[in-house]
Amino acid sequence: MPLGGDRRAAHPADEPIDSNKRPIVDRIQGSKLFLHPDSDSTSVVNFATHDYLSASSSPALRAAALSALGTYGCGSCGPRGFYGTIDAHLELESAMARFLGTEGAVLYSDGASAATSTVAAFAKRGDLLVVDEGVNEALVVGVMLSRANVRYFRHNDVADLRRVLEKVRGQDEALGRRPTDQRRFLVVEGLYKNWGTVCPLNEVVALKEEFCYRLILDDSHAMGTMGETGRGSLERCGLLPMVHCEILTFSIENSFGSVGGITVGSEEVVDHQRLSGAGYCFSASAPPFLSKVCVASLKRLQGTLDEVPSELGQHGENSQSGVSDVSKEELSGPPLLNKLRENISNLYNTLTDSTHPHALKLRNRLVITSHPQSPIIYLRLSDQQATGLTRAEQTSLLDRIASHCLMEGGVAVVSTGGHVKKYLQLVPEPCLRVVANVSQTMEDVEALVKGLGEAVEEVLCRNVFGLEIIKED
Repeated sequence: MPLGGDRRAAHPADEPIDSNKRPIVDRIQGSKLFLHPDSDSTSVVNFATHDYLSASSSPALRAAALSALGTYGCGSCGPRGFYGTIDAHLELESAMARFLGTEGAVLYSDGASAATSTVAAFAKRGDLLVVDEGVNEALVVGVMLSRANVRYFRHNDVADLRRVLEKVRGQDEALGRRPTDQRRFLVVEGLYKNWGTVCPLNEVVALKEEFCYRLILDDSHAMGTMGETGRGSLERCGLLPMVHCEILTFSIENSFGSVGGITVGSEEVVDHQRLSGAGYCFSASAPPFLSKVCVASLKRLQGTLDEVPSELGQHGENSQSGVSDVSKEELSGPPLLNKLRENISNLYNTLTDSTHPHALKLRNRLVITSHPQSPIIYLRLSDQQATGLTRAEQTSLLDRIASHCLMEGGVAVVSTGGHVKKYLQLVPEPCLRVVANVSQTMEDVEALVKGLGEAVEEVLCRNVFGLEIIKED
């Protein structure tokens, strides 16, 4: 630009963020993310990870992992059907089946492949899948791999689902085809990963039964966070696995602090996957010590966790790590779930508080699009802010807000606009993602709202309009 040229601030989309400067997380402890020593900050408040029950920093779960490592070592050395099944895997499958009241459970070594393999194991060429267009990447890949006929309905729109089902029924009548001549499934999520919305399961189940379909439900983000006892979206709606949902699959990498995924159901549903689930048959099985961690997580969720072994102190963090020795006292059972619900409520209430000085800065600039009971909160640019901006420009703005929150506000949130979109049927609008967990305090929530308010004011006012912000005395 020539000297004396246009002095207006450059559009934020013209100044991409240098990915090489992004900080690296070293470890998680409670509500804090400790960053790599090369980062500018030492720790920030964690609103970024899906660690809803703070399993990553649970002293009891760490003790379970250390104990199991001494017994099993790290790896399992093969797929489940080829020398890879360890008693820890069978123990977890039995414990999860008892917890959910099903005849059986099958453990996969990866959370995403559990959903992908489950869909592809039951739906084949010639079958019919009626799928919510907002489902996550793993389910979309499973739908593609199944080679079944696919009909999508509008996200969380029960009226549109009925329209699709009635259209299929009309085609049946025209062709003289019975509904039972073709295997048919509805595919939904209990709590949608990319939207933070909750599936209206009672209405979906009613339509499933009216039109003679089976239900495949991915409950990866509702399991351990929803329902009176943490049994997920089915419990929240007063429904039961096997009775109202034939195939229930979920990751154990969010609420349970482990690795892998599990599908539960009838004995027939479980046994079929041991021969037809690609992720079960061909992937190395999960590390046994992490299956033991999941068993301990179940006990923690139910409030039946044994005392933390005394030898934990010999392996836990010492003063050199900057973290005090872990405490043997931690929340479990109903108090654990109540604390999560309290934190979710505090987040929503503070972000939407019209009397809060920092929340006021978000008003008419960011809009919450997720369900009030969801631990995953999505905030998009308001219509007023987004008008005239491309997706890339909106993403750039939100990237800068997230970066400002991290570097200036000491709070970690996620800007989602640049995430992988290839395997999504419906791509969400660029958003900021804020995730609740049980370790967060009211002070952490205040820090979030303050950081967001200042970041929004800085990025949307100063950068977009080129205006200096006048700070009141």
